[in-house]
Amino acid sequence: MDYATILVHLDAGRRVYDRLQLGTKLALAFHSRLIGLLAVGKPDPTAVRYLVDGDRYLASYDEWRHQVYERARHALMGATDEVAVMTEWRAPDWATAATVQAEAHRADLVILGQHDPTDEAAYAEHGFVESIVLESARPVLVVPYAGRFPVVGKKILVAWNGSRESARAIRDALPFLQRAGAVEVVSWTSSGVLKAPWLSPPQHAVDWLGQHGVTVRLCTFSAEDGEDVGQMLLSHAADLDADMIVMGAYGHSRLHEVVLGGVTRTLLASMTVPVLMSH
Repeated sequence: MDYATILVHLDAGRRVYDRLQLGTKLALAFHSRLIGLLAVGKPDPTAVRYLVDGDRYLASYDEWRHQVYERARHALMGATDEVAVMTEWRAPDWATAATVQAEAHRADLVILGQHDPTDEAAYAEHGFVESIVLESARPVLVVPYAGRFPVVGKKILVAWNGSRESARAIRDALPFLQRAGAVEVVSWTSSGVLKAPWLSPPQHAVDWLGQHGVTVRLCTFSAEDGEDVGQMLLSHAADLDADMIVMGAYGHSRLHEVVLGGVTRTLLASMTVPVLMSH
């Protein structure tokens, strides 16, 4: 099993080149087609409709988008022109998070950048990354905005809580897991908390991965009430020197608002290594 198509989100942010370099490496490893998708949002309809100079605002926006279009397209070409990777360029007009969700249905793996509050040029539609993770029905590899990640997927930490999302995540991450040099399944148990009968023990993950040729080390830790399991997971990933975390994403959309589970929210806000999330 490989990822036949890898989609990389492109915008005007400074980390576009890093995502493209990572996407190119993964496309080579998995023999994938690499899709560069430009999505920078759409003009503010209020500004266009009610401002006296709305037409000038729209013209300025179109000019800015054209400049971003050219930079992103050349970045895709520059990242892949000397390697044997098939590429595809997509730049729908006024593409938003909903556009990325729809385009993701034509891909096997989606690469996004973590929201960077210090990069005003990066696309920052509210809940952008979260909405793609929860609504695209595809594994999403989120790349931190801080740090460089020349190697990804050699030492993988799998977060397991026995849920449907955990099971989906290891299935979606299997191409990475089968190529990894080391895989550790990590589970946290809370004392005094009754476990739902449909949640499977971490040994089930170990057994399933073993059936697919993945050798796994299992670690189980205790977590007291009130402890931040997300931070504990990041701390353990650092101790392990992991270069990727695989986890199920927990949350739902409600009245145009994304509501996330605690661990998912912590990792999206504080990730230190790329995280493959699946919902």
